[in-house]
Amino acid sequence: MLKFSKKVEYALISLLHMAEQHSDQLTTSRELAAHFNIPPELIGKVLQSLARHDCIRSVQGIRGGYQLAKNPDQINLANIIQAVEGPIRVVNCISGAEQCDCDQMDFCNIRNPMELLQFKLIEAFNAISLKDIQANNFTIDILPGSYQKNVNVSLNITNN
Repeated sequence: MLKFSKKVEYALISLLHMAEQHSDQLTTSRELAAHFNIPPELIGKVLQSLARHDCIRSVQGIRGGYQLAKNPDQINLANIIQAVEGPIRVVNCISGAEQCDCDQMDFCNIRNPMELLQFKLIEAFNAISLKDIQANNFTIDILPGSYQKNVNVSLNITNN
């Protein structure tokens, strides 16, 4: 089953919270942990990863915290996933045969279709901005040409 990890979920929750703040307002990891019932040590690691990948900016000091490093329309879902989880992979063998521990490697008939699927997923994730997620409604084009279908995706993300 393809699903987002808790780290990706916490990253999205944090980024959406920051996107709703004034541009000069800082958000602390303690605030996020308490407000959204997130384990403090995990939210700390998520925020550090987001800062290392320039999704958010870290401000040091007693009154320090975090804020978005870019406008919400300049941060996409692929950036967020890769910041906290690393490269997006459907299966390991697409990154290279040397990284694949699959017993089926020499006999595999799904590697090329999985490579296309991975490309399409990354393409879709690149097309979804934090602003789109914040608006809670966006369209993803998943098939080219005459087979094109629009999939309306609606996310229900609520504040506690």
